[in-house]
Amino acid sequence: MIYIEQPPFAPWLGFCEALIGCDTVALYDSVQYTDGGYQNRNTIKTADGPQLITVPVARSAGQLIRDIRIAPAFDPDGILRRIRLAYARTPHVDEALHVLRPVLGAGHQWLVDLNLALIDQIATALGAGARILPTSDMKIDCEDKTERLAAICTHARETVLWAGSGTRQYLDTTALAAHGVDVIWNEFNGRHPTYAQAWPRQGFLPRMSVIDAVCTLGWAGTAALLRTSFGTYLPHAQKGVAA
Repeated sequence: MIYIEQPPFAPWLGFCEALIGCDTVALYDSVQYTDGGYQNRNTIKTADGPQLITVPVARSAGQLIRDIRIAPAFDPDGILRRIRLAYARTPHVDEALHVLRPVLGAGHQWLVDLNLALIDQIATALGAGARILPTSDMKIDCEDKTERLAAICTHARETVLWAGSGTRQYLDTTALAAHGVDVIWNEFNGRHPTYAQAWPRQGFLPRMSVIDAVCTLGWAGTAALLRTSFGTYLPHAQKGVAA
């Protein structure tokens, strides 16, 4: 089973669940970079509510994700300080920073290299076994969106696509089936696991970076949470053509 997503920075739990549950995670870095996504930022929970941690980028209109440079203003130590301040009261903040610090401080010049390295370290810390394949390493010439997805699956030798529920409006499951690719719908937003977050008076906030869960649960505890969530959901997940 394969999951396909543009390479995120400090990804959320839905992405990390795919690292644990899928055989392959394809990082779609051969498409145009757009502002407002999660390729260069993600959300942590602070005393003042959710806030973004951001990697500043230097870019030109129309550039692909793989061609985006990290701007000189990038301050990895500043990001690490913000995380420590936000999660100072959690039991596993040092455990989280131990994985993040070497990658953030490695001097990467390209956003995709930073994200790939961080995803790889997160996968290792979670004990995830998925192959991580950038699409820029694949020879995919077709322009049609569905054809490109099918080509990615073919390149990875995968026949089942783990598809986020947000793709239901445009994913052509019939066309994918014609290429030998079946779809399993991942309704992660509706089943987002909960845990004892920092700053509990704010209530539980979903869609935080994995950093949020790890600071509370540790890497092993976060992995156990996601394995349980995935294993409980998969046998009942809707398959095939969208309703």
